[in-house]
Amino acid sequence: MSANFLGREKNYREVTGFGEGNRSVAEAFAPVATYAERIGRLFEEVAAMGFRGIDLWTAHCNPAWATPRHIEGLLAASQKHGVELVSIAGGLGDNLDDLERLCQLARDLRCPLLGMGCRAFPEKRAGAEALLEKYGVQFGFENHPNEPTPDAVLEKIGGGSPNIGVTFDTGWWGTHGFPVVEALDQLKDYLLLVHLKNVKAPGAHDAARWDEGCVDLRSVVRRLREIGYSGWISLEYEPLDRDPTEDCREFLHVARQWWNLEG
Repeated sequence: MSANFLGREKNYREVTGFGEGNRSVAEAFAPVATYAERIGRLFEEVAAMGFRGIDLWTAHCNPAWATPRHIEGLLAASQKHGVELVSIAGGLGDNLDDLERLCQLARDLRCPLLGMGCRAFPEKRAGAEALLEKYGVQFGFENHPNEPTPDAVLEKIGGGSPNIGVTFDTGWWGTHGFPVVEALDQLKDYLLLVHLKNVKAPGAHDAARWDEGCVDLRSVVRRLREIGYSGWISLEYEPLDRDPTEDCREFLHVARQWWNLEG
């Protein structure tokens, strides 16, 4: 999850919230003259950490400023470092024009999935479905911030469709205090992507290491294996005050152990 680095452009000292992190990263990556170098370093780092795929945050490539040269640089970085572009992460309001621009970007990047929240659901779900069909993109609706139960998620997606399913974010189930494996069992037939994330305590959404928060992530990975989940798992850890690189490297190692029933 490239959003893990939201504090990097402020040296992990001056970021007061997610919005500020988003702005600082976008300001750093938007200039086309330096984009290929910057995105290349990001993909190189992700590969060196041991990841085979990247869940690309919109601050690192956004339809509001991405040009063909940006897209060319990103695709070159993906190919050079052998890191697949799995999904585009972020959030959307209820404007279908914004969704269409994001679908266009996903198509141009040959990215199959948008894994994010969207306020257009459920009122504009039919219009969203038409756009997804037009551009050949799937939408994994992420359970944040206003979906405290699986039923609330299912209401938003209308029971799912060939192009609409669920991005299952474990951290937000922790925030809402909903039993995470129970949520997984209720939504397992709709899974398109999993955001494996921990938070410090219910009632807030403060990032925690996988082994320090209130969500039992090991049980989630084990249950995903039991139900035969074959999609991607995006490891998400977005501290505002520290570089997450070594924690994410260790997180990957531990998550693979859980999947292989070794830990």
